[in-house]
Amino acid sequence: MASEHRIVYFDGHCNVCNAFIDFLIRRDRKRILKYTPLQGETARAHLSAALVRDVSTLVMEDEKGNITTESTAAIKTIASLGGVYSLMHVFLWVPKGIRDWVYRWIADHRYMWWGKRDTCRLPTAEERAQFLD
Repeated sequence: MASEHRIVYFDGHCNVCNAFIDFLIRRDRKRILKYTPLQGETARAHLSAALVRDVSTLVMEDEKGNITTESTAAIKTIASLGGVYSLMHVFLWVPKGIRDWVYRWIADHRYMWWGKRDTCRLPTAEERAQFLD
């Protein structure tokens, strides 16, 4: 799904994932990011079934329709904010296996450390334009 925006697919039940989305919304001055939970209709319509089932990964779809996951998605999403956040690209020099191991370790413990919501995040009225579902 190519568009002028980058789409961030996230676990709508995860408190740390929702905190990450809040972080992005507050800093995305150009409104280049759109958000949708992996549990939503947009994810089911545009991602593979395997990605939709794996709510332990962040998925970023760039404006050309390219999909990245795990640590690469997190790094590229933050870097897309521009300015000082562009420096996040330096972490792409760390071997992907190491980055993704750390990412998965945190993802495997996220509910235990930060908790889980019973329902997906509902955007505020001000945020609604940034969300696809």
